Amino acid sequence: MLPPLRALVAFEAVARLGSIGAAARELCVTQAAVSQQLKSLETFLGTTLFDRGQRGVKLTSAAQRYQPIVSGSLAHLKLQTQILFGEKESEVLSLIVNHTFCHNWLLPRLSSFYQNYPFIRLDIQLVDWPSTNPCENVDIEITNGKVESEDTNCERLFQEHWQLVCSPAFKQQYREQLAQCEFSELPAVQVKGYQESLMQWLSHNQFDAHLPQIQLEISSSLHALEAAKQGIGVLLVRSLAVAEQLKNQDLVLAVEASMPSESGHYLITKHSRNAKVNFFCDWLHHQIEHGESE
Repeated sequence: MLPPLRALVAFEAVARLGSIGAAARELCVTQAAVSQQLKSLETFLGTTLFDRGQRGVKLTSAAQRYQPIVSGSLAHLKLQTQILFGEKESEVLSLIVNHTFCHNWLLPRLSSFYQNYPFIRLDIQLVDWPSTNPCENVDIEITNGKVESEDTNCERLFQEHWQLVCSPAFKQQYREQLAQCEFSELPAVQVKGYQESLMQWLSHNQFDAHLPQIQLEISSSLHALEAAKQGIGVLLVRSLAVAEQLKNQDLVLAVEASMPSESGHYLITKHSRNAKVNFFCDWLHHQIEHGESE
C-alpha cells in the first residue's frame, strides 16, 4: 500500500521548513491537522519521523533518509501534472556554467538532454570562475574550482590531467626543441588564475626547470585554446578542455607527458533539489558514466 498522500505532503512541508507551524501556514491548515497527518504517517510506517521538543521538531535518521525520496516524488508528480494538464510553458532550469566546459563539453551533448526532457528550457549564464555564494540565484552551477557552503552540495565531476598542447604546425616548427624537451626556447600561452603551474608540471615529469617564454597571458582557457590553435605557443591545459581539439587534431600533444590535476570541474546544487534539477543531474551523470568525459 502507498502512504496517504496528505500525510506525505505534510511530512515534506515540515521536513523542509523545520516547523509544524510554518508547514501549517504554507498548507493553509491548522497545526493540529498537520500533527495528525504526521502521526498517521508514523503509524503507517511503524517508525518515528520527528523528535518533538520545545524548540520545534527535528528529523530522526529514518526521516532524513526518507525526506529526499518524498520530496523528489512529490516534485516529479507536480511537474508531470503541470506538463500533462496545466500550462504548456516549459519549465525553466537556471544554470551558471564555466565558459570552457559549456563550449567544449556541455553544448555538444545537449541534444541528448532535450531528447529526454523537451519540456525543460535551460537558462545558462556563462562565467570563468565560481560564484562567491553558489546557487544563490540559480538552480545549478558547474564551476571550474570547488566552492562549498552550508546550503549546497559540491561534487567533483571528473579526474582531469594537465597536458602540454600546441598546433600541428607549431610542433613541426619546433620539433627539435620538443624532441629534446628544451622548453625554454619555446613561446607559450598561459591562462590567468590557475593555481597549478608549468613549473609543477615540469617537476612532476622530471624535466629541467626551464620555463618557456610567455607570449600571451589570457583569462579564459577557451580563448587560450584558440590562441594555441593559431600557433602562438604551447599551452598547459586540463584534459577535459582540450579533448575535442585533440580528437579532431586541431591541437596535438607537444610531448607525451601529463600531470594529475588537483583542481577540476564541480557540480553544485542546493541540498533540497526539485525534479528538474534531478533530471539534469541524472542526465549529466549518465553522460559521464558512459565514458563521454574523455
